[in-house]
Amino acid sequence: MRCLAIALLLSTAACETGGGSTLPDANLSLPMCTGVVYDSCLSNAGCMSMNCKLYDQDAIQVCTQACDANNPCPMQNGQAATCNNRGLCKPPAANACHP
Repeated sequence: MRCLAIALLLSTAACETGGGSTLPDANLSLPMCTGVVYDSCLSNAGCMSMNCKLYDQDAIQVCTQACDANNPCPMQNGQAATCNNRGLCKPPAANACHP
């Protein structure tokens, strides 16, 4: 019986430590992201391209896509995105939405 009580206590504590499904600094007043290129994302599953990339230096995590000289990055609100040295599009900022 004591083992059952300990197991119940541990499972309850584990459930309480889980976080929410949005980023801590997500602005919930913005529209929900739809997974298009340059939308904020939490995982590959949140992107139509199945490619969610964290850009540490810019503090953004966005849906991206492959690029090269023959397949340039799409513009973002009239601004050019960069095709980085890994062959991925890197926008100047994430789209105005929340994951």
